[in-house]
Amino acid sequence: MDQAAQTWVLEALGAKKVVDLRSLAFGVTSDLRLIDVDGTQLVLRRYLTNDVIDEMPQVIAYEADALQAARIVLGKLVPEPIAFDITGDQAGHPSLVMTFLPGRPIVHNLDPRRLAAPLVQIHEGGFPGGLPHCRNWFDLNKVVVPNWTTAPSAWTTLVAAIHGPEPEGQPAFLHRDYHPGNLLWDRGELVGIVDWPVSCCGPRGIDVAHTRGNLALVDGADAADAFLKAYVDLVPAYDHHPWWDAADLLSFDDDFRGVMAFNAFGAQLDLELLRSRADDWARVLAQKF
Repeated sequence: MDQAAQTWVLEALGAKKVVDLRSLAFGVTSDLRLIDVDGTQLVLRRYLTNDVIDEMPQVIAYEADALQAARIVLGKLVPEPIAFDITGDQAGHPSLVMTFLPGRPIVHNLDPRRLAAPLVQIHEGGFPGGLPHCRNWFDLNKVVVPNWTTAPSAWTTLVAAIHGPEPEGQPAFLHRDYHPGNLLWDRGELVGIVDWPVSCCGPRGIDVAHTRGNLALVDGADAADAFLKAYVDLVPAYDHHPWWDAADLLSFDDDFRGVMAFNAFGAQLDLELLRSRADDWARVLAQKF
């Protein structure tokens, strides 16, 4: 944490002392640090490069709004925003200070019912104002069959499928990056749901598919299907369209950086394994079109 950030935190919180404890930056889009402010542990998120800011200049404001909205639904399971600098004029970089939640993710073999239940709460927790409408994480003009695949026909089917009409769905409150790596557990109890900067409003199939995609890569296609069953058990009227799953799989980069970040929690994943499971998932999904 540089001097500009330290000065901003002290002034914004009216504090006397701030100590940079350690990095929490297991993801790929921002710098996340655990800090101590006058004896209280907090989290500081900063965007140190322009990659995200150029695309979403209001990302800090969106996360602060999402945290407030999510706390209405999930209470103390969601960090509380404490201070933010949207432009970075004061902190040196766009920055957000929020409360720190203890616990660690359970990456493998998470009970699908315990994973699905909080997501249902989020989706049915109202339609918060101020958040952007969701957008797809791929450029339709640039989506191609990966050159590393051993299942090119399956991927070709998926590429063709997402060129079809996007399914309709009633807008809901979306986390947008809901997966086991963003749920925190302590002694078997859920204590936190984190990482809300891309939260938005849109069809709930987007969230369901993203969770399924991560599970398919981490634990295999059966885990993805078990999660969907658990979700539908809680929301019997929900009808999941495979278009969302195809769109999600085609949104991952070739190196699966976001999923590889799970290794910080003992996931023991490697690129060869992830590409193999991606091929398996592509084969499963292609059969649905």
